[in-house]
Parts: sequence; C-alpha cells; structure tokens
Amino acid sequence: MVNYHEKVLQPFSADELNRIAQLKRFFEWVDGDPVFKKQVIKGKFPPEVLDRFKRIGLNFDIEELAILWKDPESAEKFMWDYCRGARDNPPEELVSLIRKYPLFALWGRFVRHKNNTFRGYMDDVFRTPFRIPKNLKFDTWRLRRIRAVRSELGYFGYMLDHPILAIELGDGCSVGCWFCAFASRKLTKNFDYTENRDFFRQITQTCVELFGKNQASMALLYYGTEPHDNPHYLDFVRDYSAITGHPVCTATAVPTDTKWLLELIAFYRQTNSPWPRLSVLTKSMLLKIHELYSPEELRDVEFLMQMKSSGRRKVTAGRVLSEQRGLRDREPDQYLDDIVPQGSIACVTGFLVNMVNLTIQVVSPCFASKKWPYSYRVFDEMTFTDADNFRHAIITLIDRNMYGDPPANMFVRFRDDLVYRPTDDGFRLVSPNQGHHFSGKMYIQLGELIASGAYTFTQTYTIMADKYRFNPITVVAVVKKMFDSGFLNEVFRDSSIAEKDSP
Repeated sequence: MVNYHEKVLQPFSADELNRIAQLKRFFEWVDGDPVFKKQVIKGKFPPEVLDRFKRIGLNFDIEELAILWKDPESAEKFMWDYCRGARDNPPEELVSLIRKYPLFALWGRFVRHKNNTFRGYMDDVFRTPFRIPKNLKFDTWRLRRIRAVRSELGYFGYMLDHPILAIELGDGCSVGCWFCAFASRKLTKNFDYTENRDFFRQITQTCVELFGKNQASMALLYYGTEPHDNPHYLDFVRDYSAITGHPVCTATAVPTDTKWLLELIAFYRQTNSPWPRLSVLTKSMLLKIHELYSPEELRDVEFLMQMKSSGRRKVTAGRVLSEQRGLRDREPDQYLDDIVPQGSIACVTGFLVNMVNLTIQVVSPCFASKKWPYSYRVFDEMTFTDADNFRHAIITLIDRNMYGDPPANMFVRFRDDLVYRPTDDGFRLVSPNQGHHFSGKMYIQLGELIASGAYTFTQTYTIMADKYRFNPITVVAVVKKMFDSGFLNEVFRDSSIAEKDSP
C-alpha cells in the first residue's frame, strides 16, 4: 500500500517541517479557540497570548502571518482556491502578495501538496484491487459499493478510503461522546490480549490469505469503540501491522494519557504514517494538548475539532439523529433543498467484526435513517467461534451477498436513498446530493418496473422483452450497467428477505 503521508513530507526540508509543525499548531488554535480566532482577525494579541505562544512551541514572529488580518480576503482566496481547491496558476498580483509572507506561503505550499497527494491516493484506493485481484467477488462488490456511496454522499463520499475491515477489540465505549454517530453503549468488556493473542493473529492471517496483504491492511482495530479502552490496544496494532506489512490507522478521543499517546505516535513515526487522529472534545482539552506535547511530536497527528462550538458538521446519526430530522425524512420535493450535512461517520466497505461478541457484519456507509441509524447499511451478518469458523463465515458472506451479476431471483429495486421521478423520456434518480438522468424509450418502462419493486431480475427481463418488445440482450446489458453503478438495492439476499426489507 502506498504511504501517501510519506510523499506529503518528502519535498520539505527538516527546517521547513519544523516550521510546518508550528504552523499546524497555530491553525489548530485558531480552529479550536473562538477567542483566539477573534484576536487573529483583529491582529491584536495581549501579552498573555504572546507568552503562551512561546510556551507551546511557536517560535516564529506572529507578524510573519500578518496577511491574515491585513488582507484576509486574499489569504482566504489563496488557501481555498489554490491550496485546498483544484485551481492552478493564481494571478500574479496574488502571487506577489503571498511572497511578502514567506511563512504563510510555506503553509499554503504544504496544504496544496498534501491535498494533491491525497487525491492521488484516493484514486489508487478505487483502482488498486483490480490490478491484481485477490478475491474477485469481494473486489467487484466493493467497487460497486464505492460507486453507490459516491452517488449517495456526493463530495463526502469521495473523501472515504473504504477500509475493508473494522475489528472491534471491546464491547462498548467508556468515553460517551455527545455526538457519537454509532451511539455506542457503555463499555462492558475488552478482548483480552494475553489470553487471545494467538487467536487474534490467526484471524489476521486469515484476512491476509483471503484478501491479500494490501487489502487486509486497509483496516481499523476499532469502530464504535475507543482504542484507549483496551490496555493492550497497541500490542494488537503491532501484531496486525507485522502480519499485513502496513500500519493500521488509529483515532482516539483520549489524548491526555501522555505515555500511551507518545508510544502510539512513536509507533507511527517509524513509517511516517499520518496517525493517530485526535478527537478534541472541548477547548480546554485543546489547550491542554498543546501544553502536554510539542509541535514536533504532533506534526503528523490530525486534530478533529469536535467541540459543540466548532464549525465542524456532525453526522446526523446515532445520538444526533434523535435531535435532528434525517435526510430521508424530507418531503420528496425538498430532497435536494438546503445544505447536506456530513454524510457518514462510517467508512468501512466490507466487514465489521467484533472479537468480544464473535460477530461479523457486511457493511457499507450511507446516510442515516430510521432503518440505518448508525449511517451504514448492514447487508448480512453471522457469528463465528474460532479462526477456521471465521474463514468459513467470511466466505459464506461473500458467496451469499457479493455477486458479479444481478441474481435472477432477487427483486430489482432502486437503492433505498434514491427518489424515483419519471420524466417524459425516462426517469431521474435523486439522491440527497445529486440527480442521475436516464433517458431513452426503454427507460420509461424499465423505470416503472424497478420503482414498483414487485419483480425479480428475471421477471423484469421477461416483461421488457415480451410485453414491451425490447431486445432482451440490450435489456440485460442496461440493467447490468445500473447494477454495476450501484443504483440498485443489494441489502436482501432472496425473495423472503426482500419482502421483509422492502422500503
């Protein structure tokens, strides 16, 4: 697997990386402290703020960033249009202005290079499995699900890297974040490392054998749990990474256990990996983090500002779903109205495994709804007892749910987030973020049949050929293309489940 963060760091000297780490801390302070943000906007900093500057390792002259208050519009345009955005070649007058602030220019160069490298990494996520397929059924299904997620979640769907595995090492979570999209219950039990190390390593090796090292390393050893809860979390990470050949990522909401976090950072620094990520729950937590760790120690650590005052959008799922109206509760004619919130806290397109409860679910991200309250669809699930049984369960789930072609006896229906709208020459499918257009005489009748949800694929082919006189080969090809593009529902396995799970 390509380490995109290592590529992010490569063009910069050691001195530049040191200054980038300080700039990162400065902008974290801006993002997480509304009082400091106002001071930056005005360009006025009281003595206690300047004292804190030095105390938390910011050794540059604040005037080197004066463009932020002297010409904030130009600074914002430079960052959003040319550094975070995809535009090239800013106008010469803007370039000349930015050159007057070399420290700000360095930050812009770093942000632009990081974003461009990440976009290249995301392209690899989409293509890599099909260069050397290890498990064709799974890879084909995953590709179809990625297309479906991008259709449903829009821009946010393109930011997900779709790890294939999440392996929970506990049952429940001790933190209880107010915004938890998984609505995790209180921690009840951890998966014991001392007793189960061999079992865990056997599970990991099975994943490598089934999916290959690159795919198996696209994993999390948590999902709705907190890594810090398991006292041997880092031991599990080391074992999993040693077997797959790549470090798995970590996100934590417990950043103040300095011994644990520094050990975690040291592990990831060996490979220049961009982890762990820190969920910062309050302003006071942010200020404490900056006091506890140096900018250099947290250089590669991404902060997720999760305080209630933060502008970061929360996923309308789990605990938050009960407080807000979900997207699918909108009236059909309002489906595309207003701003669409962040789409899903979920990212796994594959298997959610719990080592305490010995369960496996087939999952993929989606917008939250009453049916999918945690912002991921559950396609199927099984239990297992040991490593051999785990292998059998995974293979069974793949065979039962992951098809290359539409199953003949499955009811053909549109994906459950899509609104069907007939048109004069076909139909539109409207997701919360975008519309998909299908035009041509065939689509008028085909859209009606699929929207009814009453016919299997075989019945649909027969009706289109016998009743409406369309070429059966063309009908099969058109439906297959819709299936491959992720527009059709795949949650059910057979007609009985189809009836039970119908929208």
